[in-house]
Amino acid sequence: MTGLLRGRMVVFSCVLVLVGCFFLVSPSHSLANFDVRQDAFSISNAPGWCFAMAAFSRWYYLTQQEGIPLRHCLDKGCQQRIAKELQGYYSRNLVKIQADYCNQSQEHRRESFRRFIIGLAAGEPRIVLLMSRTQKGVVLHAVLAYAWLPESETIKVYDPNYCDSERFIDMERSEYTSLDITYNAFCFPEVLHDHPALVKKMESLYQSCSVHRPGNEDRRAVANPLVKRIRAEKHRTN
Repeated sequence: MTGLLRGRMVVFSCVLVLVGCFFLVSPSHSLANFDVRQDAFSISNAPGWCFAMAAFSRWYYLTQQEGIPLRHCLDKGCQQRIAKELQGYYSRNLVKIQADYCNQSQEHRRESFRRFIIGLAAGEPRIVLLMSRTQKGVVLHAVLAYAWLPESETIKVYDPNYCDSERFIDMERSEYTSLDITYNAFCFPEVLHDHPALVKKMESLYQSCSVHRPGNEDRRAVANPLVKRIRAEKHRTN
């Protein structure tokens, strides 16, 4: 998705939320226990599968039933298949939903960001969409936020372009550079986080990979794809 946009994806070019004009400073850190080196994809994003990699990493982190990190559960072959198919599904079915949401949230930027921070505080990583305008057109990129650091007004993210490194979005400067592209417009598309069709697709892709792993011939689909792992862990410690 870091490539130039064409066709119907261009409608998203003018609807991303600009966040440089506001900040909601939290009194403490808001974060999930997400580990880029364990809970994210280990494959390259060269084909442009960033949304799929961010979305699936989030879903798997929150719903995995056995406590096994993504990298230990899915080999690179499975990761590539999931990323490719999920990115295609997103491009065909979810781009307009995403664009409409970001267009509407433009008028409620502070509230959108407030919900974003609340989600992080609850231990839920959140997808962030980024946009850059270039002489050749509009470029989109997706990352997965998992911590808000109010003292520096930065967001810690998993960027599919850097599979083994923690990255930071500087909200005070209202920009973020990934590879050689600098993005200066952002949107927090919560409408896609638990979108039923997207969740069903991710569950199906996970199941199709997991049943072919040795010893998993009888594995069934995830029973409840919306159960939050972080909340289950909190319940066990109380």
